Amino acid sequence: MISSLLVCLVVTALPGEAEGEAGFQDFYARAEAQTAKKDDSSAIALYREAEAFKSTPQAAVRLAQALERLGDGASATLYYRLALTRAPEAPEAAALAQSIGTFLGKAGSAGLGLLEVFAPRASRVRIQGKGFPLAPAALFVPPGEYVVEADFPSGPRTTRVRVKGGQVATLTFEPVQPPLLGVEQALSDQAIARGSTADEGPPPNVLRVVGIVALVVGAIAAGVGIALGASSASDARVARDTSVPRAQRLVAATAANQKAVPANTLMIAGGAAAAGGGVLLIISLPEPGVKKQ
Repeated sequence: MISSLLVCLVVTALPGEAEGEAGFQDFYARAEAQTAKKDDSSAIALYREAEAFKSTPQAAVRLAQALERLGDGASATLYYRLALTRAPEAPEAAALAQSIGTFLGKAGSAGLGLLEVFAPRASRVRIQGKGFPLAPAALFVPPGEYVVEADFPSGPRTTRVRVKGGQVATLTFEPVQPPLLGVEQALSDQAIARGSTADEGPPPNVLRVVGIVALVVGAIAAGVGIALGASSASDARVARDTSVPRAQRLVAATAANQKAVPANTLMIAGGAAAAGGGVLLIISLPEPGVKKQ
């Protein structure tokens, strides 16, 4: 399954990266040893150290698996997404996408969104007061605006991010050197004209909206097609029943034929629309570590 990705994906070190490769291999081997001992907490720390030397699909997958075993579904989702971004054409990409969809689907059903925070140079990150020793950090949270704090070498910094239910909000947090931009420089002319004093968040994602509509319409169409198909099958049974008068059988046969064509059309079109909607939803998700404007 997903673990076979570790064998299938090979990342070749670029010239001049021998030291980084050695560091990665050292920490990765130690992490694998802790995983074999079922010490996931120690393994996670070592996999993170390996990631600091080199970002690879296999390290992200192993991190996600360890985090999932410890019950941290939000962080597991983040690292599964990183693995898929790093190797989108790998043989196990579909399994990775399925794992991501399962976690996000459960969160969406509960009215939660996924908040991902990337702060490469920070020594500590806090989301609404909850501390994380290292970034990236992730949480499933209710819709709303959240305060994100990070400790950088230049000092602590604070920002805000808006999260919507059933969506992924990705924040890449870097320290801003003084002097800070004024509101009139940081906001668009349209936002200033509306009297806004803070970022209102990204506009609605068109692909996601189209995907949701396609899923709903496809499900309705398929449902209607199934109902018509069942009715057509019932009429067909009457038409084949020799104990029924001939006139009644002819009426039933005509009704069965009339319902069969739209039933098949609706089921096929509905299934295609639902499948297309699912693809659009996956495509519309932002890449981990990239804040969509």
